[in-house]
Amino acid sequence: MSANLENRIQRMEDIEAIKQLIARYAKAADNNGDPKLMAACFAEDVVWYCKEVGTWDGRNTVVDGLRETCTVTIPWALHYMTQPIIDLTDDGQNATGEYYLWELAKITKEDGSGTEDTWIGGWYESQFRKENGTWLFSRIELNMKLMSGLSQPAWETPIPPWQG
Repeated sequence: MSANLENRIQRMEDIEAIKQLIARYAKAADNNGDPKLMAACFAEDVVWYCKEVGTWDGRNTVVDGLRETCTVTIPWALHYMTQPIIDLTDDGQNATGEYYLWELAKITKEDGSGTEDTWIGGWYESQFRKENGTWLFSRIELNMKLMSGLSQPAWETPIPPWQG
């Protein structure tokens, strides 16, 4: 097999591995931010950022922050990660990716009286790094464009309750 063909196959395998990583991250979030599943997704120096949620630096801090968000603020969610566009660097050790988020969620009400069924939408802009043959997130930025309770008469992009 030619070196060019081998390189092309490796790039396709790397892109697929990154898509699988994105899916594992969504599954971890949907399992209330399961710490073991989450930790396996991140590089040690990962940064996680969302204007409406917060910023965390470092694997342990990100895992702890997501665990709290996925149990207290959003105790139930179903993430759909769609339309990924993955770009690998020439050396095949780093990549960037953009993909949409469509999420069904139960958001804890401000007064703590229960949860509200909520639509969440936006997109992720992420950076990935290959460490010891495994793709990991090195940076995640969530750009939320929609957070609207199902009871609202029209789509809204309100300030999330935890930002109130």
